[in-house]
Amino acid sequence: LDPVLASTSGRALLEADAVAVIKRKLMPLCRLVTPNLIELALLAGAEQAVDEDDAVVQGQDLLAAGAQALLIKGGHASGPRSTDILLRSDREPIRVDMPRLAASLRGTGCMLASAIAAHLAKANSLEVSAREGKLFVFEKLQKKAATSNEQP
Repeated sequence: LDPVLASTSGRALLEADAVAVIKRKLMPLCRLVTPNLIELALLAGAEQAVDEDDAVVQGQDLLAAGAQALLIKGGHASGPRSTDILLRSDREPIRVDMPRLAASLRGTGCMLASAIAAHLAKANSLEVSAREGKLFVFEKLQKKAATSNEQP
């Protein structure tokens, strides 16, 4: 489940009641939920995490509320690397990161969730699917950035 709950600017796209239903009824049915930092905060009913430790705490709260697994997408964070965090209640957090690209891009979260779903459909593990999905998106974005910088 890629919970598109807010715009890139942080404006909520759903009422609080709808977010609560997603958290309570839908998330427990999903093998993986892929919130970005803004969506994670909305689901957790908290301020946006300021660092990875805060994000992990918010994610653990969602696991305790019934989510099976989370991939917290770090694209909205700052720094030279884009780090996603795979959380499951029975394992330590796993960080999946790539160099951060300078371009401002939209739709990458949806692309990542779809790539992960494709790998899960091939019976790959959650960790392998998250890593391969992240690599797929990075390579596509890197290629797009390279072609958009080419001169005609």
